[in-house]
Formats: sequence, C-alpha cells, structure tokens
Amino acid sequence: MINKILVGNRISALRKNKKLSQNILADEMGVTTQAVSKWETGLALPDVEILINMSHFFNIPINEILEGKNIISKIANRVYEMNEIAYFVPEKERDYNDEWAKDIKDGNWIKKNWEWNKSNIEARLHIAKRVISHSGLILEIGTGPGGGYMPAILLEKPDSEIIISDLSPTVVLEWKKLFENEFFPPNVHYVALDNCDLPFYDNSIDVISAGGGFGNTEGDKFKALIEIYRVLKPGGLYITGDGFVTGEMLKSLPEKAQKVLLEKRPDIFEDYYEATVTAGFKTIDNIIRGGWSTENDQSTIADLARELGVVLKFSGYLRCCIK
Repeated sequence: MINKILVGNRISALRKNKKLSQNILADEMGVTTQAVSKWETGLALPDVEILINMSHFFNIPINEILEGKNIISKIANRVYEMNEIAYFVPEKERDYNDEWAKDIKDGNWIKKNWEWNKSNIEARLHIAKRVISHSGLILEIGTGPGGGYMPAILLEKPDSEIIISDLSPTVVLEWKKLFENEFFPPNVHYVALDNCDLPFYDNSIDVISAGGGFGNTEGDKFKALIEIYRVLKPGGLYITGDGFVTGEMLKSLPEKAQKVLLEKRPDIFEDYYEATVTAGFKTIDNIIRGGWSTENDQSTIADLARELGVVLKFSGYLRCCIK
C-alpha cells in the first residue's frame, strides 16, 4: 500500500531541493496551490497524468515518487532477503541476544531515545551539520536503540538519504516501525548487516556515520575499519564518536572485573587511532571530548558491567576521517 504521507514528504523534498514555492510547483503542474498542499500533507495523491509530468519535471521515475529510491539493490554486492527490511544476516535474532532484543521492544527504547534526541538536538547538531554539508548517501552503522547520529541528521534535514543499519534485526525493525508511524522521513532505508562484512560495492557510500556504533561492533574492529574504508567513495567522510576505558580506570576496578573485561572485551581499552591510519585514511581530525558511563546505558558492554557490579567510565572522542 502506498503511504500518502511519505509520498507527500518526497514531493515536498523534491520541491524544496529545487528551491521552488508551492505556488511555482502548482503553476508547473497546472494545478492549484491547494492541490500541492494536499499532496505534501498526505491528504491526496497526484493523478496519473500529473505524476507523469512530475516525473519529467524532477527527472526521476514515477515509482521513486511513490515508493522511494531502491538504493540497496543498486549498491548491494550480493543477494539478500527483503522482508520489511533488507537482511544480509539471518532474520532470526541471535540466541544470545534474544533477551536484550526483547527488552528493546518491551521497554519501548527506540521511541524513548527518539524523544530524547528531539529534546537534546543541540548536543549533536554540529555533527549533523558536518555530515549534511558533505552531502550524498549516508550509512549509519551500529545504529542501536540510541540511533547514533542518525536522529540528529534527520531532525536537521528530514529528507537526508540515509541507511539505518544494525547487526540486530530487532533494532532496525523497531526504527522502521517508529518512522512509519511518526516523522515519516522520505529517504530512509533499513538494513540488518554486519559491520565486519559490509554488503556494498567498493566506493558506493558518501558518508559513514557511527555515533557509538563502531565501538559496539561484534568481531574484529580492524576488519570493520577496512570495510568502512573500502565502501566509502574517494573523498568520502567517516565520522565516529566513541570512547575507551583508560588504563587508570581499569586499575581502579576489582581484580575479578579487570580479568573478565580483559578476557571478554579487550577492545574497550583501545581508541583505534593507529588502526584508522593503517586502514588507509590519510586525513584524520581527532578531538578528545567529554565521556560517559555504563550506568544508564543499554549496550552489551553496559550489561556486562552491571553483571560485574561495576560502572565503567569512557573517555570520549570525535573523529572525522576523509578517504
């Protein structure tokens, strides 16, 4: 079924990108301004003849106006399953992740975090503007229940072309469910994937955004960096905000907690700057800024910290890398 609100948002975005008023678009389509307003608010759809004219005027296929771009099929380097979202990993949630995924749904964490982002947009507005100024297709990796930088990007520019991705299908499906019921961003794509094996062609993505998503990568993080570099276009931007636990913080923890953390999550003690250079990035702006703790976090490392009865404090950084 065609979503009238999403169609309206696409028409509105196309019009604004050409810097046209509703009056001018109405004149071009031979309709009233009120008709354009009804399209853009999802109260009505253009008829077939007008859709044909609109397709020629904006130089895009009619199906892109009605259903959006099929970006994933154009950049995917392998076959995938499509069932509400694109699956490059199994549709079933990983067994060890079932309880966490259930809590994400039952606790309505996606909705709560979206509301938090709306109320705290200023905190990440400068990052969103940096991403938007680079323009093009954006891939948010490890979106998670918090959304990474994606919420700030969409709140600043709702028609951004962005792929919401995560290893957890539940997370991706919950973001899709939210945006199909409110906000209605017209150019969002939903993908379950593994950061260590990005399913896209070389040089196919303009911006990769990771607002905490890189740190939560499961598997070899250096391999993930190699993949990030591979799929970025030349001149593409990789922007990541993450953190690490200092050696001083580690030494302050009980001996048992130190041992378990070093065995299970040695990655949290690494800032990956040298690995980023080794991956191929030549221009790297690195800013050490603030930090956070696992106290009120929903990540897997926060769950482990709670099991151990400790609170981990991370030193934060923002890193902007150009391929």
